[in-house]
Amino acid sequence: MGCTKLSFASEERLHTYLGLKKGAVTPLGILDDKDHVVEVVFDRDLVGKDRLGVHPCVNTATVWLSFTDLKMLIEENGNTIHTVTL
Repeated sequence: MGCTKLSFASEERLHTYLGLKKGAVTPLGILDDKDHVVEVVFDRDLVGKDRLGVHPCVNTATVWLSFTDLKMLIEENGNTIHTVTL
């Protein structure tokens, strides 16, 4: 990735790139990144998990899907995925 430090996006960037508010961040928000500028970073421990619970862009509901399905959605949207050991 070419960086030595990771950080969470600011509230302004969350809104600009993903249309999300602080407290409602979700990997599914990447589907609103029409310019494909956001790079997604996952902890390597999530790879291969059969069941992940994520918010569907609102923090009052949960959608369950496998890491493989989530990865496929993100890649089909045109975004880059990185896995790192945290």
